[in-house]
Amino acid sequence: MSKIRIGIIGSGGTGTRHAEKFSEMETVEVIAIASRNAETGNTLAEKHGAEFIPDWHALVQRDNIDGVVICTHNDTHAEIALAAFRCDKHIFMEYPLARSIDAGEAVVEAAQSNQRILRINHSETVSNSHRAIKQKVEGLGDLLLTTFLRLTPGRGTRPEILFNLPVSGPPAHFFIYHIYPIIDLFGGVRSVEGSAVYEGLTDQGNYNRFVNTVNVEFKNGGLGSWVWAGGVEIQESEQHARYVLTGGTISDSGGRWHCSTGAGIEEIPPVDAPSISLQERWIQEIQTQDTSAADRDAATALKAIRVSLSAEQSMQEKRRIVLE
Repeated sequence: MSKIRIGIIGSGGTGTRHAEKFSEMETVEVIAIASRNAETGNTLAEKHGAEFIPDWHALVQRDNIDGVVICTHNDTHAEIALAAFRCDKHIFMEYPLARSIDAGEAVVEAAQSNQRILRINHSETVSNSHRAIKQKVEGLGDLLLTTFLRLTPGRGTRPEILFNLPVSGPPAHFFIYHIYPIIDLFGGVRSVEGSAVYEGLTDQGNYNRFVNTVNVEFKNGGLGSWVWAGGVEIQESEQHARYVLTGGTISDSGGRWHCSTGAGIEEIPPVDAPSISLQERWIQEIQTQDTSAADRDAATALKAIRVSLSAEQSMQEKRRIVLE
């Protein structure tokens, strides 16, 4: 079987990790690296025997590339993906799917109409732990409440990008990887209300510290209340999640998941199944041309950004947003 030829856009930490992962696969050849940073782009390309291309537009137009890996800022994901789909490329992109709901819808539609594989890097789609939680949830009745709290002292390695509203969106959006698994478990939401406090907010949209809350009503019943706080005074990051259902409560503790009922508490171990990375899944799907699972997961990613970006709209308009 011939190798799948890929090009990677972005030469920062994420692009470097993906280049390492794909280079380890016998069925993949890294053809080119595109980056605005000539120094890191050239270094990464040389390391993997690839060509450095300064302009991503030229990379997606290459006939000798089958798939494009997008590792750029949040506000560029959709533009690059749409251009790549027009060139008949498969896409693996970092989350979030897009910086606007309209752009996200356009990307998902383009993947389906062109019958290309679109994978957003939400690892729950291949996580045996998430599969176990999903199986447990199915036997616990109706959802009553989901709660989530994350406190972090840090501002990331690139705070000028991460703590930047125009580029990365509100915290609920760049923490979309917390929203995605909840949507995958319990479905889409009917309404969203968000609020946020940004310390040191500039006219350009940069800030130093934040608290972001999102409250949702699920279409299938139940409520969600989620909080993120970053750059706060705490020794180390803390994160707590709970799913309260009519038949029991699922919670995380020390990186492990448990189910609590009136009869006691039991750990939820990962499903006993072979593990596969999402990068490997994407390559397999390109080889088989089976878009069904990728289309389903992309639809979940779209539902997730509808929540985070409707929360942003709610903050701007100071009202609850009802989703169609």
